[in-house]
Amino acid sequence: MTRAHFRGGWFDMTTKAFLRLTSGAGALMFSLTAQSALAGQATPPSAGQATVEDDAAKQDTDILVVGLRESLKEATEKKKNAKQIVDSVVAEDAGKLPDNNVVDALARVTGVQIDRSRGEGSGLTIRGLSDVQTTLNGNNTNLGSGRSLNLSDIPAELIKSVDVYKTRTPDQVEGGIGGSVNVELRRPFDLKKGLTVAGSIRGVYSDNPKKVSPFASLLFAKRFDTGIGEIGFLANGSYQKNFYRETFVTNEGVEQFCCQFRPPQANPGTIIPGTPRENLLPPQFRDIAIPYRVNYGLEEGYNNRKSLNLSAQWRPEDGLEFILEGSYFGTDNQNQYDGLYLQTRDVRLSNIVLQPDGTTVRSATVNAFTPGGTNLPAGFNSQATRSKSYVYTTNAEMNWRTGIAQIHLGAQYNWSKYSEYNVQVLPQLRGATSADVDFVSDRFNGIGPFITFPGIDLTNVDNYVVERFQDRRDSNANKEFAVQFDVDLAISDTGLIRRFKTGYRYNRRLPNRSYGYRDGLPRVDDLPTPLSQFPGANAIEPVSALVPGAEALTWLHIPGRVLQNNIEAIRAYIQANDPGNADTFLGELPPADRGQNFESQEMTSAFYGQIEYGFNIGFPVDGVIGARLTNTYGSATSTNFRFGPNIPNGPIVETGFGKGNYMDFLPTVTAVLHFTPKIQLRLSHTKNIQRPGFYSTRPAATIDEFRVPTTVYTGNPDLQPNVTKNYDASLEYYFKDGSAALAGFVKKQSGLLFYFERPGDLSAYGFPGRQGLIASEYNTGDGTVVGLEARVESFFRFLPGLLRNFGASLNGTYIPKATQEFPYPDGVPDVPGREDVDGLSRYTANAALYYETPQFSTRISYNYRSRYRNGISLFYPQYSPYTLPTSRLDAAVNYTPVKFMTLSIEGTNLLRNDTVTYFGQDKLLPTGARLQPRTIQASARFRF
Repeated sequence: MTRAHFRGGWFDMTTKAFLRLTSGAGALMFSLTAQSALAGQATPPSAGQATVEDDAAKQDTDILVVGLRESLKEATEKKKNAKQIVDSVVAEDAGKLPDNNVVDALARVTGVQIDRSRGEGSGLTIRGLSDVQTTLNGNNTNLGSGRSLNLSDIPAELIKSVDVYKTRTPDQVEGGIGGSVNVELRRPFDLKKGLTVAGSIRGVYSDNPKKVSPFASLLFAKRFDTGIGEIGFLANGSYQKNFYRETFVTNEGVEQFCCQFRPPQANPGTIIPGTPRENLLPPQFRDIAIPYRVNYGLEEGYNNRKSLNLSAQWRPEDGLEFILEGSYFGTDNQNQYDGLYLQTRDVRLSNIVLQPDGTTVRSATVNAFTPGGTNLPAGFNSQATRSKSYVYTTNAEMNWRTGIAQIHLGAQYNWSKYSEYNVQVLPQLRGATSADVDFVSDRFNGIGPFITFPGIDLTNVDNYVVERFQDRRDSNANKEFAVQFDVDLAISDTGLIRRFKTGYRYNRRLPNRSYGYRDGLPRVDDLPTPLSQFPGANAIEPVSALVPGAEALTWLHIPGRVLQNNIEAIRAYIQANDPGNADTFLGELPPADRGQNFESQEMTSAFYGQIEYGFNIGFPVDGVIGARLTNTYGSATSTNFRFGPNIPNGPIVETGFGKGNYMDFLPTVTAVLHFTPKIQLRLSHTKNIQRPGFYSTRPAATIDEFRVPTTVYTGNPDLQPNVTKNYDASLEYYFKDGSAALAGFVKKQSGLLFYFERPGDLSAYGFPGRQGLIASEYNTGDGTVVGLEARVESFFRFLPGLLRNFGASLNGTYIPKATQEFPYPDGVPDVPGREDVDGLSRYTANAALYYETPQFSTRISYNYRSRYRNGISLFYPQYSPYTLPTSRLDAAVNYTPVKFMTLSIEGTNLLRNDTVTYFGQDKLLPTGARLQPRTIQASARFRF
C-alpha cells in the first residue's frame, strides 16, 4: 500500500554580533559588544555574516579591561539597537555563575523557563512554549532526525554569547514558534593581536551521588599580519564528565479502577457486563480512581562530553573577509535505573480508604487477581542505557563590503547522530499474595506513596523470578547541506527607505531512523526463571531508593551495568529457555521494527525581502517591513504492516512511500518609536510556523485486525504546521548604569499537534467502506498565550564608597492567559486546568545581587518558577500531573590574586529544592518527588 506523504522543513536563524575578549583586571571575563553588523542593526540577517570594516577599524585595539558591569552594559546596548526583541547572555555571565551548559546559562533570562534533570539544565521554554529553534553561529543545526540541537551538550566554556530571540525579521529562518536560541562560538578576530592562551579547570562536588565531576577547557588562538593580509586561527576545546544521581518515589498514571476493561470509545467509567471486573468491587467503589503503579528507585550515571571549536579568519583587505570553521559536540551517557514497583491493575482491592473528594483512593490493600493466588504484579525493574550522540558542523563564509552594498555568501555541511542501547530485566516477587499501599504516606510528609509486602522478605533472592528480559536499540541520524546568499543595500540615511535587504537560502536534509526491540520470556519447567539462575546472578546486591522515609524498602537487583556486560550470556540463555523468541535473540542487536523506521529527504528554498524604513513625527520612528517565502518539498519511505486472524502466515509487509510540496508566506512588520534617546517603544507583528517532526509524518501504517474495531497505528501525511501569529510590544528605558523594560505579548496558535485515537474510514488502508480507529498525530485545535514581562538592572555607581560596587537585577514573567484546545472524548468532565498549556508556568521570577571590584567579585541569584502541567490525560484531565513551584538559589565568589588567574567557589541549589509533583490542579493525589542535588564547585581560570 502506497500513501502520499510529506510534511517537514528546515529552520535556521541568521544572526551575528561582534564580541571582544575582556578581562576584569585578570578576571578573565568575556563580554559582548553591541556593535551592529549593519548600520543600526544589532543582528545581521545572514547566517554567520560579519562586518569587516568595523573589525578592521579595531584591529590595533588591545584587550579592554572590563568586568561584569561592562559586560551587562554591552548586552543592554545590543538589546537597545536590535530590530527584534532579544535578550542575551554573554560568555562572562556563563563563566561567573555556576553554569555548565547553555540551558543553565539561560535560566535567568526574562521569559525563559527551564527544566532540570540528571543534575543539569535539560530543556527550556520561551514565553511558555517549548518549540524552540536552535542555531549555531547563526546557522541551522539539528541533532539526528529532530528539529533542534540539544543545548545541554554545549559547554558554557565554549560560548561567547547566547541570544534569545522572541521576535524575528524576514532574514531569519522560520521555525521554533516559542522563539529561537542562537549560540555564538568564539573566532580569532574577537581577540587581540598576537598569541592568546586561556582555559579553566573545575571540580564539581555533588552531595548526591557524593562524587566530584571534572571540567576543563583550553583556548589557543593567534592573530597576526602577513603579506596577504590579516590571518587568525583559534582552537577551543572542552571536556566534562558530570556524575549524577536522582532518587524518587512516585505514583504513576491515575485512572478509574474499572476502566482498563472498557472497549475503545467507551465512556470513562463504563463497566462492561460479563467481564471479570464487573463484580470485583461493591457498587459504591466502582468509579474509584487509583494510580496505575507505585515506584521507588534511583537513577544514576554520568554524561561524558567532549567538544571542540576550530576557526580560521582571513582579511586580505579592508571590506573583505573569509571564514572557515567547524565544531564537534560529542556526548556519551551511561545511565542505570533501579526501581521497585507495585502494579494496581489486574488485582483485587480491599480495605479501601478514599481521599476527601470521595473518588480518589488514599490507601488500599492490593490482592492477587486470583483469590489465594501468588501472581501479584510486583517486583523490580533494573535497566541500563548507553547513549551516544555527536554533532559535526562546518561553515565557510565570504563577507564583502563594496560601496553601498554588503554581500554575504555562506555554505554549511553538518552531520549528526543519536543512538542508544537499552537492556532491562523485570523480575517479579514469588509468593506475594498482597501488599498494603498508602498513596499519601506520612513517611514522606504526604508527597509520595509507601508499600509493605506482608510475609515477604525483599532481601531473600528465592523470592524473585524473572518474568521478562528486553533490550532495545534506537538510532537517529542526519546529514544537512545549506547555502545562502544575501545582499544588503544602503539606500539613504534620511529618506523613508533606509536599507533594502534580500537573499536566498537552499537547505537539504537527509534524516533517518533505525529502531528495534525484542522480548525474552525465559522459563524453567514452564515457570518463570528463578532470579538466582539468570546470567549475572552472581552480582546480585541490595539496593534502596535512598529517599528519607523509605529506608525500610530495600530489595535485591542485578545492576544494569552487569546486564550490559553479560548480554552474550543472556542471549544464549533466552535461546535455550524461550523457544518462542529464540530467533529474535540470534543477532547481536534486536531486529528492526520496520514500522518505526524511515528515511526522508527534505529540501527547502527560501526567498526573503525586507526594507528598513525611518521617518520623524516629532520623534524618530524606524522599523522593518518584509516577508519570507519558503517552498518545502521532498519524499520519504517506511514500511506498512497488516496482521490479524485472517492472516495465518504472518503479517503482510509492504513498502510505504510518499512525497509532497508546500509553501509558506510569513510577513513581518516592526516599528521602534524613539520618544527620547533613552526611552523607546518597540512594536512587532510576525507570523511563524513549527513543522511536525519527521517521525510523525513517516509513511508507515501498522494495521491490527485482532483488535475490535480494527485499529491502524500510523504516521500522518496530512499533518499541517502549527502556525502562530505574534503581537508584541516592549517599552524600554535605558539610563547610564542600567536599563528597565516592560513588554507584552500575544501568541495566537492554530493547528496544535496531539497524538490520540479517533474513529475514521479505513478505505485508504485497504478496507473499503470499513470504519475503525486510527491512532496517529493530528492537528487538534487552537491556543492562546498572553503575557507580560518586566526587567530592571543597574549598578549603583551613584552611591558613595563601597556601595558603588554593588549592582542588582530583577526580572519576571506573568502569563494571565494560556489555553490550548485538546481532543477530549465526549463525557470527559470540565475540570480546572482542562486547557492548560503543558510546561507553562504562570509566574517566573529572577533576582540577582552583585558586588565587583578588580580583585574580588561575588554574585548571588535566585530563580522561581510557579506550578506547571507536565502532560495531559485525555480521559481523566482532573488527574493530569503538575509540578509544584520550584526555586533555586545559586552563588559565586571570585578572587583574582594575580592578573592572569581567577579563583572561584560556586554553589548551586543551596536551599536544596526538590521536584515535587501532584495529580490534578486541585492536588488530588501526590505524584511523588525526585530529589535534586546540591553542588559546590571550585575552579581556576587563567589567561595569557
